[in-house]
Formats: sequence, C-alpha cells, structure tokens
Amino acid sequence: MKKTIRLVLFFAIGLGFIWWFVSKLSQDELNQVFDSLSKANYFWFVIAILVNISSALIRAIRWQQLIRPMGYNPKLIPTFLAVMSGYLANLAVPRLGEILRCGLISKSQKIPFEKAVGTVLVERTVDTIIFILIFLLGLLMEFNYIKDYIYNNLTSVLSFEKFKFIIIIGAISVLFAFIIIFFFRKKIQKTKLYNKIKDILLGFLEGIKSILKLKNPALFIFNSLFIWFIWILGTYVIFLCFPQTMHLSFKIAFIATILGAIGPIITPGGIGLFPAIIAEALLMYGIIRPIGYAAGWLLWIVSQIGVILIGLIGFIYFSKTQKKK
Repeated sequence: MKKTIRLVLFFAIGLGFIWWFVSKLSQDELNQVFDSLSKANYFWFVIAILVNISSALIRAIRWQQLIRPMGYNPKLIPTFLAVMSGYLANLAVPRLGEILRCGLISKSQKIPFEKAVGTVLVERTVDTIIFILIFLLGLLMEFNYIKDYIYNNLTSVLSFEKFKFIIIIGAISVLFAFIIIFFFRKKIQKTKLYNKIKDILLGFLEGIKSILKLKNPALFIFNSLFIWFIWILGTYVIFLCFPQTMHLSFKIAFIATILGAIGPIITPGGIGLFPAIIAEALLMYGIIRPIGYAAGWLLWIVSQIGVILIGLIGFIYFSKTQKKK
C-alpha cells in the first residue's frame, strides 16, 4: 500500500507539473508547441532514438566489466536486454528496475543474485559522484546565464530583501542544526536514520574501492563518462529537429542535459517535469518557451520509446529462455 501510494503521488506530481507549465502558456503559445511538433524533422528524431539506445549498450558493457572480475562472463545481448528491462520496470516503480535486472541476469547467466546487486550498487555510486561533479561543472561554466535567468524570472516573485532574509534564516538553521548534532551526537548515533546515512556513505566508499580493484579502472571511468557524452549527443540531435534550435551548440546541449537529469529524480521517468526543465534551460539561451517545451517533449519521448520497445523485447527474451530451461 505504501509503495502504491508513493507511485500514485509521484505520477500526480508529474501531471501537476504538466498542468502548471501548460497553464503558463497562452493559447497562441500552445498552438506554437503543436505546430513545432508537427513540422519537426523526424529523421533526427529517429537518430536520437538510436543514440539513446546506444547509451544503454555502453552501460551493459560497463556492467560486464564489473561482473567479470568475480569469475563470470555474461554475454552482451542478455546483459543489454536486462538493462533495458530494468529501465522499463523503473517507469512503473522507481528503483524496481535495479533489482529486476539483477534477477534477470542472475537466472539467465547463472550469476549469484547478491553479487549482481553488489555490482549495481557500485554503478550507482559512480553515477552519483559523476552526476554531482558534472552538475557543478555545468553551473560554473554557465554561471552568468543561470544567474541572469534566476534574476529575470524570480525577482518578480521573490524580492532581493526576501531572498536575503531566506538565506540568513537558512544559514542560522544550518548552524543551529550543527550545534544540536554536536551536543546530542551520542543519542543521534543510536538512531536508525544515523545508521542508514552511515551505511550509505560506507557503501559509497566500498564502491570507490571496488573500482580501483578492476583490471582496467580507467576504461570503467571512460565508459561512465561516455554514457553522459551519448546522452548529451542525444539532446544535441534533438536540437536539429527544429529550425529554431538547430544553431544551438553542444555546450548548450550539455547544460540542458544535466539540468534535465533532475526530472527523473523527482517524477517517474521525469514525466511532466523533464520537458519543463528543458524549456526553461533553453529559455536562458533565447529560445521561446513553446519551442523549448516541444524540444523537451520530443527528447522525453525519445528516451521512453527505446526503453519501452527493447524493454518489452527483453521480457519476452527472458521469458522464452526461462521456459526452455
């Protein structure tokens, strides 16, 4: 029941973001969105789907690299299909896909389930660290654009005095929290929340250590960065679908991609929120909201089509394999 409520809540948030963003558009702007989608160059849309799928292929190759040192040699096709099936499951229930793909690869390639889960934890550790570093890099690269966007779009809602007041209150609250933690640290160390946070941090450290034990850790890091490069390339290819965005640079695709990555963290598959973030990101570079929103939806659809089609093929493949066994 708890999981069902959580799932419904997250989808409701996604739909809420769609309603909120669409309500900000006038009827003419909505017509522009649909007109842009109808006139888009769908040759590049198909290319973007293939680019997006190739990122999952690189992820499968990277997963193989983590599994092999344990004495197992999974085939590429089952590994790739397990990854895509996991992505598909994540659309229904967030994080279910990580467990599911471990179960699929465990049964089809005779790899102990616990070891498969361990490799996924390492993956997630690396992905989180790389995301944080790339996100900070993006903020530093385009600090002036982001600063101007915040000033132009939030000053009407939030005055400088109010913003300064919030910053001061926030700083005092953080200082107060640190004081409480210091004086009550012994009691806090006995709580479940403290132990959970401690386990997460230790898991991160173990994940980093396990990478260093790989035969070729540099290749693993390269593949992890290459996955991001492919995602950014997919965004750039979508820019080519519209005359209004085809002049945008790869750097802008980089910024749009890292900001858009926040969407799937909040709503399942980024539904509702992802296109809105892309639209607001492109607004910083002079692309009007209707065009940015159309590009955002096209990019979101690209990411889902490959997952749904190949994810379903994966389920059929593993189902038939299991029946034969």
